[in-house]
Amino acid sequence: MKLKEYILKNECLEIHVCNLGGIIKNLFVRDCKWKQTDVVLGFDTVEQYAEPAYLNNYPYFGALIGRYGNRIKDAAFEINGQTFSLDKNDNGNCLHSGSAGFDKRIWDVEQPDDEHLILRLTDQDGEGGFPGTLDVTVRYSIEQNVFRVIHEATCDKATHVNLTQHPYFNLKPDDENIGNHELHLYSQRYLETTPDLIPTGNILPAENKYAFNFNKPLFLALQEDGLDDCYVYGDLGVPQLMAELSHPKNGISLTILSDYPGLQVYTGKHINVPNGKNGKHYGAYSGIALETQMFPDSPHHPSFPATLLKPGEVYRHKTVYSFNCFNV
Repeated sequence: MKLKEYILKNECLEIHVCNLGGIIKNLFVRDCKWKQTDVVLGFDTVEQYAEPAYLNNYPYFGALIGRYGNRIKDAAFEINGQTFSLDKNDNGNCLHSGSAGFDKRIWDVEQPDDEHLILRLTDQDGEGGFPGTLDVTVRYSIEQNVFRVIHEATCDKATHVNLTQHPYFNLKPDDENIGNHELHLYSQRYLETTPDLIPTGNILPAENKYAFNFNKPLFLALQEDGLDDCYVYGDLGVPQLMAELSHPKNGISLTILSDYPGLQVYTGKHINVPNGKNGKHYGAYSGIALETQMFPDSPHHPSFPATLLKPGEVYRHKTVYSFNCFNV
């Protein structure tokens, strides 16, 4: 199927989306001087996202992630006593569903108007080792300075589902890294993990790990080793303010609200991508991923919010990205 690009546009936002992986290729917002600024990492053409050199060192730029985002320990889980084996692509674990991930698939796309886009995918029973046929609908929409994403899914057999978005933000793309960004997280807890980023099951106070817990805006330059942690929020299904990201030099700020229980914060330590937009080399810490989602490895942790979807149920979650500008 041919690779295509779709454009959502109003006076405040312009978003380019690929049918490959539902990728958010460009996200233009207005800075404090009303200048358009593309605030996500990526490539100039859709075809570059499919090149082997990129896929061999793959940071999931802008992609729509599923059937299960983040990690599943030992690339396997049980449902009703039956074991399902998945693709081992991350130290013996399964990351973002491996080679069967939705980020590598061609989605059916419908564009009703300039401000709405509907993406659909049917993931067959057994694809990537996951049980059941999963019908997925993802809705992208814009209204003034707001970008909304709604994830929906139904199944014909019990299966685990965790859908998320993976754009990397750099609110001042001329900067080589995100060190001058300020981050404010509205959470004081995070998931404790093993060295290969598998949750232990413990939820810890953020100050136990860092000298600062982002309860107030802090420059990311302070985080010498970078972040790759899932922060924990309130009740599942209740929309809540999760994070604010801003850059004091161009006056752009991003606010994220969601009814997901977790936010994976990854500051891009392992990014190493040549020939990005305008030929730019993206190196370590060139962007930050703020991924609203269910918790990683939930199939192995009964105390975590459940990711098991059963026939007759509807998986539905919303994330709202609001962009603003302030005087500098």
